[in-house]
Formats: sequence, structure tokens, C-alpha cells
Amino acid sequence: MAEAPGAPAGPVFAGPTPRLRVAVVLARAIEWVLSHHRLARLLYAAEDANARLSARLLRGEGRACPCCGGHFKRMSRRRLSGWGGICPRCRSHPRHRAIALLLARGDLAGRRLLHFAPEPLLDPVFARLPQIERVTADLYAPADLRLDITDMDLPDGSFDLILCSHVLEHVPDDRAAMSELRRVLAGGGLALVLTPYRDEVPTYEDPSITAPLDRMVAFGQQDHVRIYGTDLSNRLRGAGFEVEDRTAAQRFDEETVERCELDRGEHLFLCRAAAG
Repeated sequence: MAEAPGAPAGPVFAGPTPRLRVAVVLARAIEWVLSHHRLARLLYAAEDANARLSARLLRGEGRACPCCGGHFKRMSRRRLSGWGGICPRCRSHPRHRAIALLLARGDLAGRRLLHFAPEPLLDPVFARLPQIERVTADLYAPADLRLDITDMDLPDGSFDLILCSHVLEHVPDDRAAMSELRRVLAGGGLALVLTPYRDEVPTYEDPSITAPLDRMVAFGQQDHVRIYGTDLSNRLRGAGFEVEDRTAAQRFDEETVERCELDRGEHLFLCRAAAG
């Protein structure tokens, strides 16, 4: 089924503002620090100390994090980016809390899970779900398996559940990645896909855009290669999935959205492999 025509796709930002320039410089600096073991340990220690202090200062009952179990007056904000909804204790974002909630209520049923680009903050969530056999995968970061998502050295139908959150926007050949996700998913299995997403416009990508600042302007982050839009469901269907696209506001009741400070407009794509 073709998507209805809408506004033409284009860059996320109109141009390279001073704020975006600073964001790119900071991101590159953090990448450099993380590549040096001792400096990385200092950075992690500083982040942990900041999280402990923030959690203490924001203690309260207005908000709850299903990842770490913390309760706070409000969630934290990032001043430079302006992003909100960050857990003061575990630093979860709304998407992480949505995943934790879906897992807790059984919407993501499956025994053997392949988790791409695993976030350590989700480790406590899976510790509460011993029935799930979680296998982590990444091409560069530490994980159980070192896998190229576009060419996985795995047998067909290896897993009955896949988590792929904020990965595809980094992958030049996303259609190959989607096809591989479908191949390693068993019949009747489920894949949860989340990406940065814009309503009302199709996906915007341009392989000639390679400089970090130019990618920040075009796609919203210095290491992204596209910003997804209304054709994402059809891309996933083209890989052989049955796709259910619903936002957080549609998947959760209003009280949960408010208390866990979810992004009510975030699209959560449940992609099922037809039973063979």
C-alpha cells in the first residue's frame, strides 16, 4: 500500500547554527575520550556521580522510571540539546522506558532475544525477566556477538524476538539490514524497531552528505545517514514484515505516559514475521 503524498523531505535544520556547531564539537570530543581507556573511566565516573546527585535532588513521586525503578519530582533536561525526559538516576530516555514497559506487560513475547546496540541501562530490566535469553550484538561496542546488521553470520530463524532501537539511521544500506532482521527472525517472531522519525514527510537521505556538521543539519545527529519519515512502514514491509505502527500515546494509557514521561508522539514499530 503506497503512502499518501505529503510535504517533500528536507533537512532537519535550516542551517548550521552556533548551537549545532557546539553539539558536534562536544560529540566528537566525547568520542575521542571514549577511545582512551583511562579518560573514558573518568568520564563514566563523572556521569555516575552526576546521576547520583541528580537522583537525590529530584527525589519525589511525580515521575517513575520503569528501567531503574526510581521515583522523582520530574525528569532531567539536557541544556544544550533541549531534550527532556531523561531519568536522573539511570539516564534512560523515553524510548528506553517505553521498551521496559512493553517488556513488563508481555507485549514483546519471546524466549530468545537478539538485542542490537544494547544499552547498559536496560540490563536491570532484563535481570527481572529471566525467561528471556538475551543475546547482545554490535559491530563496534562490547557485546556478546560482533555482527554487521547488513550481513549477519547467523542461521535463518535464530531468534523469536529482536530489539533494534536507534540503529537503522546509522546504517547506509538500511534495506539490507531490514532484510537480515527478517531472515534471522523465526516465523511468528517479533521485532521492535525504533528510529528518529518525522511525521508528514518521507525519509530524507543523501549519501553525499558525510561531514559531521552537515549530517547534524540534515539528519539531526552528526553520525546519522538519514532521518526517517512516513515511508518507514513500507520499507519494513518490503523486507517481509507485517508492520504495526503506533505511537506511545496509542500504546499506553495517559497516566502511564505522564508518570513515566514518555514521548507521546514516538513511533514504536512492531514488526512480525508471518508464521511459516
